[in-house]
Amino acid sequence: MESGLQLYQRDSPMTLVRVVRRQASSVRHYRRPPGILGLVTIDPHYLGEQLTRCALWEKFDTRSKEWRRINCPDEVVSKYLARLGEWNLPRLSGAISAPTLRPDGTILQEPGYDAAMQVYYDPCGVDYPKIPKNPDMSDAIDALKLIDKALGSFPYQEPVDRSVALAAALTALVRRSLPAAPLIGISAPKPGSGKTLLADGIAILAMGTRAPAMVFAKTDEEAQKTALSVLLQGDPVILIDNIERPLEGDWLCSILTEETYTQRALGRNEMVSVPTRVLFVATGNHLRFARDLHTRTLLCRLDAKMERPEQRQFDYDLRTRLQQQRPELVAAGLTCLRAFISTGQRVGDFVKPWGRFEHWSSLVRAPLVWLDYEDPCTSLATIESSDPVRSEQLQVMYSWHSAFGEKNMTAREVIREIDNPAGNDALLGLYEVFSELIKNKAGVWSTKRLGWWLENHKDAPIGAMEGRDGEKRVEYQIERRGQRDNAAVWRVMRKEL
Repeated sequence: MESGLQLYQRDSPMTLVRVVRRQASSVRHYRRPPGILGLVTIDPHYLGEQLTRCALWEKFDTRSKEWRRINCPDEVVSKYLARLGEWNLPRLSGAISAPTLRPDGTILQEPGYDAAMQVYYDPCGVDYPKIPKNPDMSDAIDALKLIDKALGSFPYQEPVDRSVALAAALTALVRRSLPAAPLIGISAPKPGSGKTLLADGIAILAMGTRAPAMVFAKTDEEAQKTALSVLLQGDPVILIDNIERPLEGDWLCSILTEETYTQRALGRNEMVSVPTRVLFVATGNHLRFARDLHTRTLLCRLDAKMERPEQRQFDYDLRTRLQQQRPELVAAGLTCLRAFISTGQRVGDFVKPWGRFEHWSSLVRAPLVWLDYEDPCTSLATIESSDPVRSEQLQVMYSWHSAFGEKNMTAREVIREIDNPAGNDALLGLYEVFSELIKNKAGVWSTKRLGWWLENHKDAPIGAMEGRDGEKRVEYQIERRGQRDNAAVWRVMRKEL
């Protein structure tokens, strides 16, 4: 320990680790550019070599009656590795290659191990400007303009999309300090609009290289195992690239809002917990988010407004320029955040609470609004409207309420009514949406399937804008109203907000 060897212990999972610059990906469904800082588990051979270097090991030779130098004995290595929880080494949760802010808002800009954050900072040869401790609003305005200009060449659809891009860049710089951070979605109507390029730009600011990319697996089980392997690598930004179907998954919802992710280790009969302080970025054409994920995501929309956006020509390579400007851009981003803290602004004066992401709202979202950029959470409304599951629920409840009002109905009574719509537009709408949901394989209405659907969606209010010009916001909710003739009774409630 006195020799200065950079050996650390990781609590989730409990292993000995060291910091390395990775050269290639070793995980299925995961591409990593070379040169990214990461953590690797220390094996017995490496530990034995290091122990041999940092101490003088001798063994008494009974024949010559002399002490002879030897390598560190394997028994010492194996017994030390077996002392789980008794290593007495510094705890390490990750590695960073740029300055950042600690959770308390102070600046981490001295290379080496930081005990407060339990991270190792290696600038990898880059000389970063000193971040001022007490910048003012004018400093913050100039700093954010610098980042905005660097990322301003993208064809944002609306001002909120620019805000989401800036929020993503700032989040990437301080992600290790945040207990939770939203998913950043980047969508466009056509390929070649710059989705992956923007994701790479965000990653370059945080880690100096393109974003490591993982494939959105076809099954939840495969996605969970891939996510565990990816999180174990310790990369600060991860890209889920070219998504072609609605993005969803309890595993991803858990990673976004919890400080650790627990999953069964591949090939082992044991559960492993790993830190989740990673910024996830997802890209896709007409990107959609289903189920609970739409409440954990910010969406940036790009639209080049041309038939072949991939044929556009630029005077420079953005990735190269961002790498060249990275030192001043990192300092600018941290100056923005530090200015909001040092000037003593109240978060509540600028943004409303966003459940699960309170710390992120304080550190990233509020400074953007303070500097007169649109609230990135405005994009939540766009995400809600594109959620296929939510749209299905809303269509069912709207059609149900149009057909039956707030009348109590059993599943059998509903099916009897919609099976003979007789020119009733409301019943016809309910017939069309239910025909895909509750008919069995033989094409026959199933009261059991309808009961299951209602049970799975009860007590979950969904809001919508109604009226000729969408000027009125209403909320629908399915309620269970007891039983009649041994069958569950249901109704759909509607209220204006």
